[in-house]
Amino acid sequence: MFVDYYHESLCHLQKVNNDLLTKIIGDNHLCAFFVDRCVDSQYKSIDEFREKVPLTTYDDYRSYIDRMIHNGEKNLLCCEQVIYYATSSATTGQMKFLPISRKTTVETRKVTLVGSSVMWRSLPISRPSPEQRMFQLYNGKKPSMYQKSKDGTPIGPISQFISAVTSFPGLKYFISTYNVMSMNLIEEIADFETNTFVELVFALTIPDLFSYSVPFASVFLHTIKLIEQYNQQMINCILHADFNYSTIVRENIRDSQLLRKLNRTLNDVILEYGGSSYQLERVQSIRKECLRQDVEGLLHRLWPSLIYASTALGGSFTIYKQRIEFYCGQQLPLINLPMYASSEGFFGCLANIHTNEYFLSPTTAFFEFIREQDIHQTQPKTFLISEIEPGNRYELVVTTVTGLVRYRMGDVIHCTRFLNRTDDFISLPAQPIEVPRIPLITIDYRVGNLLNIIGEKTSEQQLMNALQQTIDQWNSQGFNVRLCDFTAFAKLDRSPAQYVIFLELTGEIDVLQHDIDSQVDRQLCITNGDYQNSRHDGELASLTCILVRTGTFATFINKKLVTDSVNPIQIKPHRLLKNEQHIQFFYDNQI
Repeated sequence: MFVDYYHESLCHLQKVNNDLLTKIIGDNHLCAFFVDRCVDSQYKSIDEFREKVPLTTYDDYRSYIDRMIHNGEKNLLCCEQVIYYATSSATTGQMKFLPISRKTTVETRKVTLVGSSVMWRSLPISRPSPEQRMFQLYNGKKPSMYQKSKDGTPIGPISQFISAVTSFPGLKYFISTYNVMSMNLIEEIADFETNTFVELVFALTIPDLFSYSVPFASVFLHTIKLIEQYNQQMINCILHADFNYSTIVRENIRDSQLLRKLNRTLNDVILEYGGSSYQLERVQSIRKECLRQDVEGLLHRLWPSLIYASTALGGSFTIYKQRIEFYCGQQLPLINLPMYASSEGFFGCLANIHTNEYFLSPTTAFFEFIREQDIHQTQPKTFLISEIEPGNRYELVVTTVTGLVRYRMGDVIHCTRFLNRTDDFISLPAQPIEVPRIPLITIDYRVGNLLNIIGEKTSEQQLMNALQQTIDQWNSQGFNVRLCDFTAFAKLDRSPAQYVIFLELTGEIDVLQHDIDSQVDRQLCITNGDYQNSRHDGELASLTCILVRTGTFATFINKKLVTDSVNPIQIKPHRLLKNEQHIQFFYDNQI
């Protein structure tokens, strides 16, 4: 799969991307948005298209999508039938509703297969046997439970597409066959925490999983914490083939028929692996390994057959990588998600299992790029995929088959390097001998996560680096401190204004509290020269760090952010707080 993709698409990036743009405009130029914005199919060049068609944001589409959802109107953005409206996680602003068509899913499947192909070509271990299963955390509900548009099109998180859209039974069958639980059972458990607990019990019952995958690193860690916190209840459920031994299940599943179905299915899995003798042996092994919480490699010890663990590791999730690596241990490879995906579309696939780098897929969207220093402009100059350079950051701009035209994603990507034969772990085809100009990218941060009071433009990455440098200094001085999570807001009701940072730390934090502010402020001055200048000129006050109780961030996600339209699996960390109630929540949980 990768070889064909490499020859047909990656080796001809700009041409393939240009051809896609021509097709998108040709297919959709009679749709209402295209007509209203004078986007026609007669452009003589890409430059003419960029010159005549302005950059857009979701606000440009809001009224059209509202008409599609509430009135059932067709051909407003694209000529293809919309089969799903994916809701965004609203990390940096108001919720969005993004249309998905059948054509979108066809290209998505290709990108997914390419990412998987790259992964298996790079891993030192052969593919799993057909009998082995995977743990891939899913969350869904019955199709009838989804909100619908006027014409009956389901609306929900992109991570629940498989549950909501009934026209792709093959996807659901594949997951049910190879995952630890069938999708039909998963969809009957509405509560996310309960669903995760049950899936973990099934995973623990199976000794020879080949992979452990959770979309976002923060949720990946949450699954491990559930095992650490509830392993005795999980053991009892397995030992008795009965979920009534779980307080979480008893409190949240009142349907006795569903409970019997879960217990019967769990018992079938136990019988599949050897019955009562296996049951006793397995729970003893789980108990033994869970008691060794200070020993690295818990996942490898629970499932020695695991070939890899996978989750999103770039951008906002970088902070969690070290802790996840501890749970993986030295023998279990931890790799980035095989695809770069969002509610707007699937835009790239894994380029290297040893880094967070992606290829951008020229067949899923037409790409443009805004230089990081120009992001604040309304209509800045853009660059093509053939024009971006390593070492630079850009905001991603896409034109998609579902009618988004020169749409500013808000994702800031980093062009890390060009693909080459000498330092890449994936084996490249022999031809062409000279590797074409193929940029690799990582996802760095969201535009809306920028702290910017007077033009200092402190990025999420700069703040994260300052915090990590401070903690590294403490650890070098003999203090055992670990950063669990953080968020911040700009406090403007004082003069001069300042940053307030909420921190969840573990370890020896009592002796450090009085000195945290000055040390983090000093490190931030090092990571961001503009911030240092603003501090030196007295335009900004020294930042304030507020420590919050253990578990505050997990509670924030579950109690404040989760709704019917927002799936916990796809919630990204909120690094910049703008909602007054959210800010007050963290104040209420300070130590």
